Amino acid sequence: MRTVVLGAGEVGFNTARMLSREGHQVILVEQDERLVERVSEQLDALVVQGNGASPRVLSEAGIDEADLLVAATNSDEANIIGCLLAKTQGVELTVARLHNPDYYDPEEPFAQETLGIDFVIHTEQMAAKAIRTALLVPGAVNVDTFAGDRVAAAEVVLEKGSPVAGRALRDVRLPGQTLIVGVVREGEALVPRGDTVLKERDHVLVVTARRLSEAVRAVGADTAPVREVVIYGGGRIGLRLALALEEAGMGVKVIERDERRARYVAAQLRKGFVLHADALSEDFLMQERVGEADAFVAVTRDDRANLLAAMYARRLGARRTIAGISQGEFAPLADALGVDLTISPRLLAAEAILRFVRRGEIVNVALLESGAEMIELRVPQGCRVAGRPLAEVDFPEGAIIGAVIRDGEVIIPTGQDALEPGDDVIVFAVEGAVERVERLFAP
Repeated sequence: MRTVVLGAGEVGFNTARMLSREGHQVILVEQDERLVERVSEQLDALVVQGNGASPRVLSEAGIDEADLLVAATNSDEANIIGCLLAKTQGVELTVARLHNPDYYDPEEPFAQETLGIDFVIHTEQMAAKAIRTALLVPGAVNVDTFAGDRVAAAEVVLEKGSPVAGRALRDVRLPGQTLIVGVVREGEALVPRGDTVLKERDHVLVVTARRLSEAVRAVGADTAPVREVVIYGGGRIGLRLALALEEAGMGVKVIERDERRARYVAAQLRKGFVLHADALSEDFLMQERVGEADAFVAVTRDDRANLLAAMYARRLGARRTIAGISQGEFAPLADALGVDLTISPRLLAAEAILRFVRRGEIVNVALLESGAEMIELRVPQGCRVAGRPLAEVDFPEGAIIGAVIRDGEVIIPTGQDALEPGDDVIVFAVEGAVERVERLFAP
């Protein structure tokens, strides 16, 4: 499709890069001259400098010939105006990233009909939901579901005491209908073989059709429930998360640097405790007994502060540490600092846009910080993989089928199984193998 992307920040840049990589013709609109230079050097896309809410600039970008507009600037108002202008020019599909839920409520028909935006992304709401989901599955740092929740994929960090750390994959005993499809080691994703030895601090990806907790216990060292959570940052993500965790019955403590915001968060919580603190240090966290928390979540607007605070919490003994990062350059530091999970608005937005744009044979997708993907595809008539045993399919290196869903039944396949048209398959693929996987499943 011909796609116009408004905004070259982390979300817009990564969305444009993702769509360009998949063969879409991308035109990116950005007002900041420095970002324009960066994008021009790094992306195979036409870049137009200007305000994405301007009819003249959108006309220069060829909006009247576009099939899709993705509005991902930092301004809700500019994103809404961009989508409204695109619709007047006949653009079929519009996507907007919005921060303020007051602008667009999916339960309110008036807002949908008036704005006419086809797909809205609330990254803060998505981030809070992702963190809550991870904390509700003891031992896992990330959870995605596929095939109408019949299949789950859990990311588990192998800590000291893990029953599988130090063992070759062929010697690992897993529950039935469970498979380890991927390993992320020092930020690099790989598809493990039988002789791959799993190591401490590896992030393993487990696909299962059984009870998820049973699969996680088979590989994880610490699977005790999370009951007490400390949240550093009471902003949009922190407050939403605190409210969601309270609703789930967890104890919550929020640390917020801005006094006015701290008072507001305290008024919103029913039982949670809010602490106003201007600075954060290891001594401060020790004084607040953060090391006794089941989980520590740092979601301020400062990536460096989030990673540093999560590292301190890990050193003090917090069982699980989560840090929000908005800039991709900080992602490789997380594992080195001992942070279990990073939550990235740019990845969450890219995931959502990818699902929306790929509607059809691709049913679902989950992106990993390493660049790998979990993809749920529908097998079409006439594709190269249909009707052949998997052992005979020239499946790309760096990709593996983790599960097949046929007539509502989940199958963990072997090399002797053959795919049939209409099957849904869940594939793990490292970054370089994604495009080749999609070609295999093309009709």
